[in-house]
Amino acid sequence: MQTVELLDGEPDRAPDDGGDAGTGAWLTGKPRWWLAGIAVLLVVVLGAAQWVIRSREDAAAARLAAVDGVVAEVDGPLDIARSYSAMDAYALFGSEGAQLVRGDDGSLTYRWAAGTADDPGWSTPVLGPVPALADALWVSSTSSCMPDVEPGEDVSTATRVVCLITDGGTKILADDGTSVEVRATTTFVEVLDTADGMPLAQWPAPRAQTYALNGEQIVLGVIEDAADVFTGRDLLAGDVRWTHEVPVTEPLLLENPMMRNVSASRAGDLVALRVSSGELQLLSGDGRVVRDGIGGDGSSSWGWSVDPAGRLLAVFWGDDAASASVTVVAPDGDPSADRILTGSLVQAEVDDGSVPDLVLTADSVLHAWDAKSGSELWASTEASDLPLGTAPLSVLVVRGRLYVLSEKGVAALDGRTGETLWRVDPGEGEVPTALLTDAHHLLIAYERSALDGGSFLVAYDFAEGAEVSHIPYPTGIDHLAVWDGQLIGYDQEGTTFALLR
Repeated sequence: MQTVELLDGEPDRAPDDGGDAGTGAWLTGKPRWWLAGIAVLLVVVLGAAQWVIRSREDAAAARLAAVDGVVAEVDGPLDIARSYSAMDAYALFGSEGAQLVRGDDGSLTYRWAAGTADDPGWSTPVLGPVPALADALWVSSTSSCMPDVEPGEDVSTATRVVCLITDGGTKILADDGTSVEVRATTTFVEVLDTADGMPLAQWPAPRAQTYALNGEQIVLGVIEDAADVFTGRDLLAGDVRWTHEVPVTEPLLLENPMMRNVSASRAGDLVALRVSSGELQLLSGDGRVVRDGIGGDGSSSWGWSVDPAGRLLAVFWGDDAASASVTVVAPDGDPSADRILTGSLVQAEVDDGSVPDLVLTADSVLHAWDAKSGSELWASTEASDLPLGTAPLSVLVVRGRLYVLSEKGVAALDGRTGETLWRVDPGEGEVPTALLTDAHHLLIAYERSALDGGSFLVAYDFAEGAEVSHIPYPTGIDHLAVWDGQLIGYDQEGTTFALLR
């Protein structure tokens, strides 16, 4: 008699042809704990992958949030956090520099915002009360502060803030421009430590009207009776290292000093100076003239700018949009190495540096150029509906892409090829007015072409342009502006202003 062993569970199925009966029984029998184990392992692996993706995205957003022009995160309905009268708003927007704030008593305080929850920043008074400037609608003066960073470096790397402070200026008394000129009695350079705002140095700089930082020195510009005088000084001690004088010979300028103005900016290793005659000069770090005679001849309209990183000097020319061009000045000032680009210069409101050496111009199309070689990278028709030579409404350079806003809507372009990756067209009656980012999404401000609808903000996904949220403006707010990384709303009449969060 055959002995039969009884087992719990279902009977084994016959193995496939050529299969192993024992193996088949093990694979198909119950309970199948091995399947549960694999499922748990998959959940763990997928969870870890999602955590890595989220961590990378959070890190990328944190890096982008530190870039100039990025606004505070918009993660829900917009509410009025604080309202301002017209006078308060003028005082807010009239402060010289994003963080140099003037008090009602005419004083000045510099506020350093670290931009992190763990570091609230600091505030340091740099000028005491000035009765002659007190109770102004706002004050226009040459007082300003800037972080001392090397070209291309992030502001967060600054160890010092350098300020040129004066107690003079133009005191604006009313909306109609009624004003009073207040003569300066003191002008000085103040250097602050970014760690805590403590003063590192202070020394007098009589009559200085402009300044530029260049390594361990500061370049100051002063208007004298018959010359524009620039001096390179030790940043902390104030000692003069070199002097550069530009004689003023035009009778009209000599007879009308108010028509004269000077400015200085860093352009890579050089210092760019605009003198009273309108001419642009380039000086080396030791005060030698590397190049002069740029512009100022009156033959055509022109202007110049230095990119926000302080690396690229661009001079733009043209009597009309059709003949506009941009000259990218060679880093060493050598005229033979200049790059001539067609179109009008386009400056990105936000540029995270992910497409290095990029220069943008616009004529009938949007051009992208390599600043070093002068070669055209690509041209896009995404802004071609604009009048000839008119720049797009807004351009952002973020994570290797260009986001371009025109009257046609917003388009995402590959930064190196110009390929249109996606685009979003405005709805019927919707007018896009601004393109922003809060480091998490693209934000477009829309207004209605008719008066029967409210304005609103739409958040879009960076990758595909999918709409994430539709956020109406608070009641009474019709327009949007950005100041110091904050959203400022105001009404149609310009009489009510509000901080939106």
